[in-house]
Amino acid sequence: MPSRQTRESGHRRPWLASSVMLLSAALSTPVVAFGAPATPASVPAVACTAQPRSYDQFAALLADQSIATPAAATGGLTIPEGTPASAAETSAMEKLALEWLSCQNAGEQLRAWSLFSDGYLHRLLSRQGILSAEAYVVLATPSPSDGPLATLHELRGTRHLPDGRMGATIVVAYPSVPMPKTFFVYFIEEDNELVIDGILGEISFSVP
Repeated sequence: MPSRQTRESGHRRPWLASSVMLLSAALSTPVVAFGAPATPASVPAVACTAQPRSYDQFAALLADQSIATPAAATGGLTIPEGTPASAAETSAMEKLALEWLSCQNAGEQLRAWSLFSDGYLHRLLSRQGILSAEAYVVLATPSPSDGPLATLHELRGTRHLPDGRMGATIVVAYPSVPMPKTFFVYFIEEDNELVIDGILGEISFSVP
């Protein structure tokens, strides 16, 4: 599997509607924010700089069953407390979360997916079957939001987890949803870069 550093630039953006719906469904469960959110952080589209994977890299990823790791968690999971992350690690997690939201706001789904680990992306996309060249072209067309953008209200509880990953609770405000949404995000280092290894909606987890 090619290194992240060798991923090609070129085309960008969402795959077939079914794939976009798959990820949207994973991030759209109703939530009640834990505690008062902090001041919203601006997430400009220009902050999305991740290089998208090429079509060949997607094909290789989906064909490699050795990276089909189990899902991060199932419903009803209580996230373990772990040990606190450092200030530098917390800053890196916040920066990654902001870029992920920036790519979503810019309608750059391929770039957003480049911020995911191989295992997490494989889990998300393998259910859709083979990614055709035509579908990749559709995904490579940016579809930016023409209205208010999603904002990161809070990132808290950053920690090292017993399985070796890191995690954090994030609170995101979406303009079309009246209440902020809360997620637990898993982070892992892959090819010497911090990437997202799983995103759980509030309905799927609880915190101690």
